[in-house]
Amino acid sequence: MLQTQIINVLPRRLLATLWASQETRVSLSHFLNQDKDSSRDTKTDTAASDAARPVTTTASFLTSELPVRYAHQLRLLSTLTPDALQTPIIRHVAYRYLHDICTLLHPSLQHTSPRGFTETVKRIRARQATSLVRLRYVLRSATPSTVALMDNISTISLGIQMLIDQHLSWSSNETRKVQTVCPVEVAKQAADDARTLCSHSLGQDAPVIRVERYERQAQQVEFTYMPDVLYRILFESMVASLRARMSDKVFHTKKSWFSWLRREQEEPLTVNVFGGPTSVGFRMHCPSTLSARELNALDIPRDPFLGIPTCASVLSATQPDRLDNHDENDDMVWHAWSGYRSAKTLASHWGGNLDAVSVDGIGSTLYLALDRDASLLERYPTRRSLGAAAYQLFRHHRRSSAAANASSNQFLTIAAAQDQLDAFLEAISVPDQNGRQYSPVRKDHSVSLQAAVAAAAGHV
Repeated sequence: MLQTQIINVLPRRLLATLWASQETRVSLSHFLNQDKDSSRDTKTDTAASDAARPVTTTASFLTSELPVRYAHQLRLLSTLTPDALQTPIIRHVAYRYLHDICTLLHPSLQHTSPRGFTETVKRIRARQATSLVRLRYVLRSATPSTVALMDNISTISLGIQMLIDQHLSWSSNETRKVQTVCPVEVAKQAADDARTLCSHSLGQDAPVIRVERYERQAQQVEFTYMPDVLYRILFESMVASLRARMSDKVFHTKKSWFSWLRREQEEPLTVNVFGGPTSVGFRMHCPSTLSARELNALDIPRDPFLGIPTCASVLSATQPDRLDNHDENDDMVWHAWSGYRSAKTLASHWGGNLDAVSVDGIGSTLYLALDRDASLLERYPTRRSLGAAAYQLFRHHRRSSAAANASSNQFLTIAAAQDQLDAFLEAISVPDQNGRQYSPVRKDHSVSLQAAVAAAAGHV
């Protein structure tokens, strides 16, 4: 059985250590070039390029930090009820996280070639995005507890993707590195792409998006950020505004013949860019109203106009007891962060904020503020949120004393983490041919990590 191949081969104390470990939160400044000699040609001087690479993009950091974040995602999943943990999709995602922990902990991964390591983490990034899409489908009910759970899982998933993205950028010398960004240029590119997408979707010209720098201030608008993240925030916000605008235009064209109304419909969308002393801001005004459902709903990847799910095929490819290569689809990395709510998650990760004010008959205004301070640490679920996971896990298993201890302690001992881990592994396991559930690995597990991980990876 899959859970036997993955769970039982790893030393339980090792998994418990990851379960109890605290994350290493990073800031944008941790991704900046550490080489003070900016004139050096990093394309030709490989040794200098490796020396200048930020620590957070190295193989040693990723193989030590990512397993901790995967273990925290498992802790969050443990807040689900026992019945939910037995559903095929939840079990599949949990096994996928465990398998990726195996991959990252394999001793040979750090000693492989740089190209081999880069290809491995690229596949891990695609699998992480696919798992996130699966969870959004299965946890799409908009209850307060589900919204909070998906928000925390999305936050950890985003942190994992950003760490891998920065590694890939440094490995291939791509332009996604943290750098000095001109927000006006990024906004214009996002506006062009959003208009192209909306025009092709509806077969008509999309309204013009006019990007302007606010001239009544002298502060520079350039700031340190990830250009692809800024682009995605603006792109998703613009698509939402264009969709509302074009839908209103079609409706009023059919229902009204007043020329003044037609002229109003031709009013362009405007985006003003501000360069404040502590932040860079964007204000987008749209004469149409954004629906509350669009602004508040949990995002499932959909066609921007038809509303049809675009990644439903991942559900049909989900097997509760089998992991295959269908998860390694780079397209999922884009689809996983589609929609306005995902744009809010992207904006808040480094201390920013995206908000919308929408009033019927007046229109909508979207406000985006991004902090200039590159030393702000990334957003991450609080220790209390992870402690609540342990409380729910033990409560479901009717272990009152353990639940009380879990709710009163934010930091876990290894013994407590082992108890929580055993309860979770039992909850996601299925009976074997003899009807037996998962039994914990002995504390005196003698199999070496290299042999254990190799056995797990070879059977999946």
